[in-house]
Amino acid sequence: PPKHRAQWLYGGQTLCEPVEDNIFINGHTMSSGKVQPFTARRSKQLLFNHLEGPGVPRLREPRGLFAVPTSRGPLQAPRWPVECEVIKEQIQHIEWVPSEPEPFYQPTGTEPAPLIVGEEKGTVVYHIKPGSYFTCSRVGGARGPITSPAVSLEGPEDTTLLFESRFESGNLQKAVRVGPYEYELTLRMDLYTSKHTQWFYFRVRNTRKGIPYRFSIVNLMKPKSLYSMGMKPLLYSERDAQTRGVGWRREGGDIRYYRCSSEEGQAMYCLTWTACFPHDHDTCYFAHFYPYTFSDLQRYLLAVASDPVRSQYCKPRVLCSSLAGNTVYLLTITSPSQNPGATAAKKAVVLSARVHPGETNGSWVMRGFLDFILSDSPDAQLLRELFIFKVVPMLNPDGVIVGNYRCSLAGRDLNRSYRTVLKESFPCIWHTRSMIQR
Repeated sequence: PPKHRAQWLYGGQTLCEPVEDNIFINGHTMSSGKVQPFTARRSKQLLFNHLEGPGVPRLREPRGLFAVPTSRGPLQAPRWPVECEVIKEQIQHIEWVPSEPEPFYQPTGTEPAPLIVGEEKGTVVYHIKPGSYFTCSRVGGARGPITSPAVSLEGPEDTTLLFESRFESGNLQKAVRVGPYEYELTLRMDLYTSKHTQWFYFRVRNTRKGIPYRFSIVNLMKPKSLYSMGMKPLLYSERDAQTRGVGWRREGGDIRYYRCSSEEGQAMYCLTWTACFPHDHDTCYFAHFYPYTFSDLQRYLLAVASDPVRSQYCKPRVLCSSLAGNTVYLLTITSPSQNPGATAAKKAVVLSARVHPGETNGSWVMRGFLDFILSDSPDAQLLRELFIFKVVPMLNPDGVIVGNYRCSLAGRDLNRSYRTVLKESFPCIWHTRSMIQR
């Protein structure tokens, strides 16, 4: 029989060092149904609280139950709301740096501003319906087989693009074909809200080489955009990645950002651009910024944990679990000190990223910082000697996973919730604030 009651509760999994089968209650141990003065080593995992009812155990959340990246792996699978359908394909892109800086688009002033046609005169070729509120989560999202939100091709000559966004960080709710090579796109608003559209990330298949396709996102909400100042959407070709080692790159012509309609007092803006695909029958992706998913973070942390040098300075821990049960990681980075007093004397520096899921740039900057602070640079070594860095690399993993732009699954902007006392609704922010206060 197991030596530890918590070990028995978890089907034989040891949660801490085995001790005698005694349970600590208010300074006493219970053995064979009797309460005796404490004589044996107490359990630190199984607790009793007489206020919750007699004889009702409560298991404290031990670190060992969470997935902290180690050199042994594996990665924690993302947990999704059960309202979300998720394809089983694992989407992963190669990393690639262009040999030269990519030029901005130079507006000519003659870019067309297409009128919105809509599904009444067009053909809906992709449509998903998000849930109205968060209930619970599971790995893989919705139970059972997923539906097919895209049209079926009528034959090899059918040039309809096949859209998909039901993958990690993906965001596209509807695609309407309004011309042979022209599509109107509607983004999904942040889950359980009626606003926040800017981040997009979706896949297209059945491409044709060299033909200018036009895409128009018709439900953006910001009156100003960098697309008006020369920014281009991102394009990724799987064929180019496999044959040429080329990853994400800025592509697009006839780019225009303009006000297009008004719905219930809310002004809507449109981003329209043209793009030519490099290959026939390729699989391509479009994105607002360079994607950086929860799985990307875990792969990076696993690489750090597997490195015998960098792992000396970086200790990953679990800060908390998100609403959906995804891990919020806390990294402690410093050089080992000779004595506890020297460690206590160090000042702390706190850094965080991705409170807004759609701001993927933050993750790439955070990764650059981690690469630097864990390097053998003399400046990095000095900083590790002088400071303790507490790093939360992804504050809002749920929002990142489902493809939100600003909010968590609570439907709120976490960057406006740092004063909250609602620990259960905003665990990521509450635990981060508590960590800073400690």
